[in-house]
Amino acid sequence: MDVLRLALILVLAAAPGTLACSFGFTDINGECLEFHPELLVPWQDAVTYCQNGTQTVLASVKNADTLRDVYTYILTYGLTGSFWLGASDLELEGDWSWLDGTRVDRGTPFWAIHTGLFGWDHEPNGGTDQNCLALDSERLYYFNDADCSSLFHPICME
Repeated sequence: MDVLRLALILVLAAAPGTLACSFGFTDINGECLEFHPELLVPWQDAVTYCQNGTQTVLASVKNADTLRDVYTYILTYGLTGSFWLGASDLELEGDWSWLDGTRVDRGTPFWAIHTGLFGWDHEPNGGTDQNCLALDSERLYYFNDADCSSLFHPICME
């Protein structure tokens, strides 16, 4: 680990008001998150992995500040690829909810906007083929509805 990263970790750990996260987890805007860039799994396996005998779940990102801080963390530590979050519309198409049952906010600043075949397109746009929520590297880590069988990295939350 280089000196700059170690210094950043020490500053964040010593900052007043930070959470006492378990080993491996990082306080990001008041949430203890653990990124797994070493794993590439489908969404349901990510859910199972995060719940495996611990008090953790696949992460939820419920406010814009946390989304910004997660993006900053990904860039700061040079993480690549897309990441699974703990939300889907598997129960009812178009009704996006977190694993705790709360609704996922729609629109900006959360969901990606990009140019499509017929101009601008706003996520979620995958219909019944894309039912699981990802922070998509191709969408600058904004929310994207993805095929649940895609292989992405899990982010766990305690």
